[in-house]
Amino acid sequence: TAVFNAGIQGCISAASNADGEPLTIHNCNTEDSTEQDWQFSSFDEENAGPQNLVIFSDKCIDVVNGVNADGTPLQIWTCAEGNTNQMWISVTDDTFQWSGTDKCIDLTNGVSTDGNVLQIWTCTEGDVNQKWTGEPNPDTLE
Repeated sequence: TAVFNAGIQGCISAASNADGEPLTIHNCNTEDSTEQDWQFSSFDEENAGPQNLVIFSDKCIDVVNGVNADGTPLQIWTCAEGNTNQMWISVTDDTFQWSGTDKCIDLTNGVSTDGNVLQIWTCTEGDVNQKWTGEPNPDTLE
């Protein structure tokens, strides 16, 4: 599943599967692009609890050093059961909030340039930098 920003349609990406690889915004690639192929359960009434957002089958979106502060960058890291730095909830249909905090996945400074590292920021209703949508990948639509 490609996860793209609803405002700019850039996709959440990780260039490699190395621990510590920054989570960036990048032009959405084809459906089979492994660096944008995220796995997660649908956030719905039956599965609203915290869960991992997984890429490369074993890497999770991770808050660097678990620092709960606006501007803390995001990375991927090997998924570890119970690691609270890797648990996310969706409180609306289009945001991912770090479980147990008031921080959301955020497009840093609203900059859509390829390679801009994503961060956490205090969740703000209506903030387009925090709106994310799953499939379909917008660049594959005709």
